[in-house]
Amino acid sequence: MAEDAAQNSPNEIVSINLKVPKEERKVFKVWCAEHGITQVDAFREGFQLLKSMKDEMRS
Repeated sequence: MAEDAAQNSPNEIVSINLKVPKEERKVFKVWCAEHGITQVDAFREGFQLLKSMKDEMRS
């Protein structure tokens, strides 16, 4: 029962499928490792930054 609730949670962790060039993927992975940040955290922070920049442009 608890598992069902977790699967229906809006915060459930799911995969995201993105296709990028091999070199871009490598650069991203290396950059994350060099800066001690997970790829997931880098994606999240990058998205938040882009989102806030776009929102500012609309204001």
